[in-house]
Amino acid sequence: MPSQKFDIHINIANKMYPITVDRNSEEIYRNAAKLIQRRLDTYTAAFHAEDKQDYYAMVMLDLAVNLVSDKDIEDRLQHLVDKLDKTLQL
Repeated sequence: MPSQKFDIHINIANKMYPITVDRNSEEIYRNAAKLIQRRLDTYTAAFHAEDKQDYYAMVMLDLAVNLVSDKDIEDRLQHLVDKLDKTLQL
């Protein structure tokens, strides 16, 4: 069965972006947009920049480093292992 494509609107930095996604990927896109917004909020609260583009660059760098970092993957796996251990001990 072919995947169903449909249009959604993603809000990032108070701007709406229309995109077409597979229905089964909608939640992934919405969660990604929320992650970007949370990181953007963190940087805007922590730093003062004259140009908003500086915040966007910091968020992009942060996310890119997490994507290429083995440590991030190891941390996420360890978190899952810890959750499993805790659940199995109950």
